[in-house]
Amino acid sequence: MSSHPAVAHLDTASHPRRIAVLRATVALVWAAVVAIAAGDAGTDLSAGLALLLTAYPVIDVVASLAEAAQGGEAANRLRINAALSGIAVAGLAVAAFGSDVSSVLAVFGSWAVVSGLIQLFNATQRRRNGSREIPMLVSGGLSAIAGASIIASSGADDPSLTTLAGYATLGAVLFLVWALRSRTSS
Repeated sequence: MSSHPAVAHLDTASHPRRIAVLRATVALVWAAVVAIAAGDAGTDLSAGLALLLTAYPVIDVVASLAEAAQGGEAANRLRINAALSGIAVAGLAVAAFGSDVSSVLAVFGSWAVVSGLIQLFNATQRRRNGSREIPMLVSGGLSAIAGASIIASSGADDPSLTTLAGYATLGAVLFLVWALRSRTSS
């Protein structure tokens, strides 16, 4: 434990819950803005929408690093997830600023599959230690499945970014359920 006053008073049991609630809130706002902006987008992306799409994995980077800073057995996996999400930010930047909707969906879907599998693995490990991780298990599994579906939709005749808003909304709801369940188990 750190001797720094700000860290010494940190309630480590509630810290992951607060990260989950903040993560969910940001994801819900992101989803609403994307749903509105994507409705007007054709196959070419405006700079604002491209920036918004690129920013989504940043939520995962920040949340993973914040939780990894608390230590524990999942810290290394969380750092790996943050690094992979950072790569997704770069990949989405290339796709969103230099390509089209199909490319964005393919990159986003690939990231969703990988991050979902990592989340699923982390939740499985936590569950073995007696933690209540059903919402995170569901979220990780659905993220991987949704990612595969997003990749498949990238090849459609008229691909749409609105599926990303649905993905983020469902993920946010599951993070909120996890935070509520973990609060009641503490």
